[in-house]
Amino acid sequence: MSSLAKVNSILEKFWWAMTAVSFIMVLVLCFMQGWDKWSFYFIIPVVTAVMAIMRRFLRKRLEKSEAERDRNQAESDNNAGN
Repeated sequence: MSSLAKVNSILEKFWWAMTAVSFIMVLVLCFMQGWDKWSFYFIIPVVTAVMAIMRRFLRKRLEKSEAERDRNQAESDNNAGN
């Protein structure tokens, strides 16, 4: 796993954690201070979930690109050896 893949993986987990924390915080505050005041803030967990999904997409695309690059490099090495 390349360093860029590790960063993408860590950031994906970070955004999922932020989604959970922000959802719980907004939910608790809605119960404590009223839905009318805090219901708008449910947009924050939605935004963080979108960020996590984007990171997941980027991670999968990077893994696919690296696998294809490695496969092409192995093929070129085999052809150069013949």
